[in-house]
Amino acid sequence: MIYLDNAATMPVYKEAVEAINQVLTADFYNPSSTYPGGIRAKKLISEARTTLASMLECRPEELYFTSCATESNNWAVNCGFRNKKGNIVVGGGEHSSVYECAKELKNKGFDVRFAKIDSSGLVNADSLLSVTDRNTCFVSVMHVSNETGAINDIAALTKAVKAKNPKIIFHADGVQAFLKTDCSVKRSGVDLYSISGHKTGAPKGIGALFVSSKMSFRPFIFGGGQENGMRSGTENVSGIVAFAAAAKKYRELFDAGRIKELNSVLLCELKKIERMTVIAETAPRTGMITSFSAAGTKSEIIQSMCADEGVIIGRGSACSSRHGGNRVLSEAGFDARTIDGALRLSLSPETQKEEIIKAVAVIAANIEKLRGNRIG
Repeated sequence: MIYLDNAATMPVYKEAVEAINQVLTADFYNPSSTYPGGIRAKKLISEARTTLASMLECRPEELYFTSCATESNNWAVNCGFRNKKGNIVVGGGEHSSVYECAKELKNKGFDVRFAKIDSSGLVNADSLLSVTDRNTCFVSVMHVSNETGAINDIAALTKAVKAKNPKIIFHADGVQAFLKTDCSVKRSGVDLYSISGHKTGAPKGIGALFVSSKMSFRPFIFGGGQENGMRSGTENVSGIVAFAAAAKKYRELFDAGRIKELNSVLLCELKKIERMTVIAETAPRTGMITSFSAAGTKSEIIQSMCADEGVIIGRGSACSSRHGGNRVLSEAGFDARTIDGALRLSLSPETQKEEIIKAVAVIAANIEKLRGNRIG
């Protein structure tokens, strides 16, 4: 099997599995317990927090564990603003866990404004600033587009919106950026930053939210006061230690130069296919995600045909592919025909050149087969 849908989820690293097994079999205690086993479990959480915080260049006490990035994003959007009379600005290309949350606030009567995106999926800076004003209290812009891999210049955007109002809380969804590009919250100047474990080789069900100590922030889940009173619920110790173990392994394996070379090979092979559009080709991208569309095809059919031959590819965000169409590509200005044929290939640090060449050959053959079966 050739697996090229790593932006949807990654295989779990052996090191993460070993960390899970250690917790489940030996360090299974409740970290709120005060006897030695509980204290040991609490220490494991502390060590994992320190590891991940170092990768974000934040203080450990600024990082809170959640069940997933969707929870982190919901927490950020729902609790990131203090002035309910102010307005909220969200990028038009956000993941559904931000976009739908913002829509729900709008339905409740909040002043929510959506900034336009360009054809690469990047937020349009002029549009963002045009809907941001002195009354804006919260802004959310995705760091790396999960649809196209394009990188928003979060540092520049943060600086620009805070020039309009220094009190603005800036949140970035960093799920597809974490460990794949510069994800330093110190350099970007963001107040909130969401990350997810299963995009970097950890199991599903663990995420985190960076919360700057410079801001006041409200809890989203109430109860026993875990996570320093900010996120109640017995901690997912095995998931937390696996998150840190996987992140260390991912960082060890990740080679930006090698990914750049693989991306060049991928683009070269894709361009051999007739009537092929590579989305966001010239935009700044991580190289980990490449979206493209073959005119006159249906992505779900191509995906199924490739899977039958052992090549696993995506159709864009896994969360959005269950619904018809593609909101982000539509917002980016693509027509229905292009969206219908849109596919997404996403790499891991261990993806091989030979896998890419073989996968694109299978994709190309199936595209031509499907086109040949079309009438008219």
